[in-house]
Amino acid sequence: MKKLLLSTMLVGLAVGVYAQGQINLSVNNTDASPTATSNGKFWLNAGSGPAPINTDFNVNFYGGSDANSLVLLKSLVNSGGGAALGPGTFLDLSGAPVSIPGALTSGFFRVDAWINATTYDSATTRATSPVFSNPLGNPNAQPPGIPTDFANMPALVMVIPEPSTFALAGLGAAALLIFRRRK
Repeated sequence: MKKLLLSTMLVGLAVGVYAQGQINLSVNNTDASPTATSNGKFWLNAGSGPAPINTDFNVNFYGGSDANSLVLLKSLVNSGGGAALGPGTFLDLSGAPVSIPGALTSGFFRVDAWINATTYDSATTRATSPVFSNPLGNPNAQPPGIPTDFANMPALVMVIPEPSTFALAGLGAAALLIFRRRK
């Protein structure tokens, strides 16, 4: 009897060690507002007001068990943004859920999105979400739960930078000063 009880406890402990919450890296949210604080989409503001992104874009997904332990979960470049599920959405074409280290029922996330560059740091058109909490699915829980989607993600608005009038005037003034000194 002791061996059976001890074996059962060890099996339960082993399952508990491997139990981690999972999330799908697809964003098929419903809120059609660029100021959404949950169920948000990806937006692009080209100066005439935000519009949902309808082309491929790049995304870095960060996640962790708390707001201070975020690690890069996956980086997806030119992958299904706005094309498959509708404007402002994102689809992870691999379809594989990602485990969040140390998180069982909910996790903390941050999303970086950008266009027209290969990395986030080199992009001029980019946006970063604030850190947000999202429930997770746990396939090893009793009963098994399926991986969830980013239901609590706020809207991300990427702004296309425009040259400033003052910057252009400053460049013109600098050019005039350079030519004036040469004479």
